[in-house]
Amino acid sequence: MIQRIQTIYLALTAICGLLMYFFPLVSLVPATASAEPVIYHLSALEVQVITNGTSNVLMRLWPVVVLNAITIAFAVFTILQFKSRVKQIRFTHFLLILQLIQIVFIVFDVEKLSTVAGEGHMITFGVFSVLPALQLLFTRLATGAIKKDEALVRSADRLR
Repeated sequence: MIQRIQTIYLALTAICGLLMYFFPLVSLVPATASAEPVIYHLSALEVQVITNGTSNVLMRLWPVVVLNAITIAFAVFTILQFKSRVKQIRFTHFLLILQLIQIVFIVFDVEKLSTVAGEGHMITFGVFSVLPALQLLFTRLATGAIKKDEALVRSADRLR
């Protein structure tokens, strides 16, 4: 059945992935006050540079963009595989691996951006920095709920 708790968890995984495109995960702000502050915002889509109130795209993060799109699509695809719980479990495990790889790419991009920005900038984490971790959490909760459903079905089969 599609109206199970794992559907909500997987939908929340996809929603977190969508939000990662639109909100900054990490920002690099000047450590000291300067006349022309340069602020860098890193989202799953791009790195924006804000100078004197104008925003420009510094670079696109194609590996993260592609991995996030695959993660979102795979989460929706996993929801639609509700008839086969074993397949859903395998797909959620694959989804966890994709999300871990995505987090590694984000960390590498933050490190690369911090070298581009220079020593005068410090890394700040906003509210949306927890989105990749929430994706992992919701996918893990979905895996547990699917396993619980599968155990319930198997125990009911033994009783027949």
